[in-house]
Amino acid sequence: MSDERDIFVDSKPFNDLAMNWESACLLCFADDDFYERPISQAHPIVRQNAVEWYEDETTIVRYLYSPATKVRRRMEIQGYTTEKCRALWEREFSRHIAHGEELRDAGYSDFNQEIEAQKGLSFEQWEARESQLGLEHMMRWGGVHLFNFADMFAALALSIDVYKPAAVWTDLTSSFGEFDSTLSLRANLLGQPRETEVDFIETTGNVLILTEGTSDTKVLSSAIRAMYPEFADMFEFVDFEEFKIEGGASLVTKMVKAFAGVRMSQRIIALFDNDVAGLEQKAILDRTIKLPPSIRTMVLPDLAIGQAYPTLGPEGLRSVNVNGAACSIELFLGKEALADEHGNLRPIRWSSWNKASSRYQGELENKNAATLHFLDAMKAGGDAPSLRAKFPEMDGLLNVIFRAFG
Repeated sequence: MSDERDIFVDSKPFNDLAMNWESACLLCFADDDFYERPISQAHPIVRQNAVEWYEDETTIVRYLYSPATKVRRRMEIQGYTTEKCRALWEREFSRHIAHGEELRDAGYSDFNQEIEAQKGLSFEQWEARESQLGLEHMMRWGGVHLFNFADMFAALALSIDVYKPAAVWTDLTSSFGEFDSTLSLRANLLGQPRETEVDFIETTGNVLILTEGTSDTKVLSSAIRAMYPEFADMFEFVDFEEFKIEGGASLVTKMVKAFAGVRMSQRIIALFDNDVAGLEQKAILDRTIKLPPSIRTMVLPDLAIGQAYPTLGPEGLRSVNVNGAACSIELFLGKEALADEHGNLRPIRWSSWNKASSRYQGELENKNAATLHFLDAMKAGGDAPSLRAKFPEMDGLLNVIFRAFG
């Protein structure tokens, strides 16, 4: 039987994570990364280890398993970017060498040789050397471990970048009986006691996305589930319908101020429409309040289709640039959703004049029909890569959201 607190990188335990196993599982794995199989049918890396723990290959093992590239992407969304991890390396390397020098007289000549070989290396030189020597070398000499990073998740992220393992996984067999079968795996892990006195680069946990209303929330949550199911568990939304909350850009501003005022540690993205009202409200926040690092404000990005989009106003039907004036979530739903029964793009109707910006505010005609078309496409499903290719505007928006804390 394995140590249930171990997180494995390929076949090697990443010991730095044992003290924060529950949080590591929440960060690295989604619910669909759970497997329940006889040892003989387990993933090869898991099977290689499990045959040493159990006598019979027909024994059922339960484990979490994910390709290392997928784990790394989840970590990037949580803020563990290559740049931040490298900055931590730069900060820690001289301290690491100094500590190694203190241990020179411990009687291990090969350790002395290893420290000597690392002295004076730049990050690029260290990375090239470690990459060539591989994971076995890292596990023997510490590699990243030897740095004793305060943030063990940064150590894992950097290890994946440098050593390029195939998979990250953990055995659940011995602890699975303690889980509540009526709850999701994530809910079970959240109910476990976790170490909190740890210094992390980033505050890990779900990201709360604040939108201007119910429609925006439905679109984004459905898109993430269908196009990036491996990241769906990492994002939460305000339930406008359950709590009967009115939408609008000004409401997003009020919620941001409230969350900032109570010093919420959860990471929050305030997402405004790329229109007159959205830009005005974001400018109010930028001008009047210093937000904590856990809160990001952003407007929907400009779109190519928005540069010459049909509009209806005092001058009749004209194609104009609606980015910054009337670019709402509906313009990210694809041309099929935006087309009317004749195949023409549904126009944006200018509705009101904004004195402050000297621009009209507009809204897509029959936007509910466009939204329903998109939601039906997400519900119909299909493989995620095909959906991302079919809806490039939405894919681009989701990736902007994923990089919000990068």
